[in-house]
Amino acid sequence: MKKIIIPIFMLLPLMTAQAQTVLTEEQQQLEQAQKQLEAAKKALEVAKIKAQAAKLKAQADSINAASVKAEAKKAHATEPEPVVVKEPTTSTTGWAIPVAVAAKPKEAAKPANKLANGTTAKVDMKYLAGAITYNDENKIEFTLDTDANGKTAKQIYDIVLKYMSELTQNDQNIASRVALVNDAEHVIANTMDEWLVFSQSFISLDRTEFKYQLIARISDNHLNLSLGRIIYNYEEGRSTGFKEPAEEVISDKIALNKKQNDLAKIFGKFRKCTIDRKDQIFAELAALVKQ
Repeated sequence: MKKIIIPIFMLLPLMTAQAQTVLTEEQQQLEQAQKQLEAAKKALEVAKIKAQAAKLKAQADSINAASVKAEAKKAHATEPEPVVVKEPTTSTTGWAIPVAVAAKPKEAAKPANKLANGTTAKVDMKYLAGAITYNDENKIEFTLDTDANGKTAKQIYDIVLKYMSELTQNDQNIASRVALVNDAEHVIANTMDEWLVFSQSFISLDRTEFKYQLIARISDNHLNLSLGRIIYNYEEGRSTGFKEPAEEVISDKIALNKKQNDLAKIFGKFRKCTIDRKDQIFAELAALVKQ
């Protein structure tokens, strides 16, 4: 028995060494495999990063190329074309090159003082063509139509009657008066006779007698005002004087120059001051009824 056991004990160190050798080789293979796996993962990540970087670079190059092309086109154009940027037609999660479409060129706006005939207005446009209006009898007549902030006809009537009564007592009044009133139909008619002053100084006064009819027609929430039957009595008793209706004094043909871009030398002042007086009365009454 001893002969058998003794050799076994002698072989144990050898077997243990062999087992450790085998285990060490397996551990080395396992560690090597793990290292290779980690290296492969890192290589894959690096490849993905490089691919993404290449994609972004390509897109950036495309954008730069498009920008350079646009700048070159802009540099050669006589006028810069406005650009409208549209959203991409297909959905995307990354970079995208916007589609640039040249907008239709807008027509150049005409200067505010440029007339249809190509000339330049030398006075306020409100005194030029279109400033004078006519009624059905082809007589010069100015009209105002305005709402009255929800007021009843009676409320508007009272406001207008007070104003038109005071109008007959202004500083330039000659013989103005409230001629007719109709409480039931809410109509007021003034016969106006006042001075229209062109210029005034210590040594001179240039003015004309200005006669006209002012009629207010009123309904609920509405005022219609007409200023017509105009007559000028200028420098009565002098060789330079005249007494004429508006049609012979302030019409386009008489009170504007040939180019229709300025007031005529003689009758232009009549047209200007008449329009100013009309605007004043209309503006004041419109403001009153809208309060």
